[in-house]
Amino acid sequence: MQIETHRDGQVVRITLAGELNSAHADSVTEELHPLVSVPDARVVVDLSGLTLIDSSGLSALINLVTRGRLSTADVVLVGPTPFVRSVFEVARLDTFFEIFPTVEAATERLTT
Repeated sequence: MQIETHRDGQVVRITLAGELNSAHADSVTEELHPLVSVPDARVVVDLSGLTLIDSSGLSALINLVTRGRLSTADVVLVGPTPFVRSVFEVARLDTFFEIFPTVEAATERLTT
């Protein structure tokens, strides 16, 4: 699992690549929670590089978004692969997450 963080003005973009599964969920949580715990943070989580997600990975993303909402941060997801999107749909999480097709669309939403 690769995690990259970039700051573009007011927006923090997190790129996840590889497998978000039980082997990596804790490290994702540990590394990303401080970024979404900042009040009024604007965070884009780019999922376009994820090849696999399991229930532990889903839990990590749910916790990330929930933590953001509790601290008034705005956390959105972008570019899930067809497999990841299908997992969201089967778990009925496609309505829990705010999902955008591109980083640009997500960034525009967060900065307007």
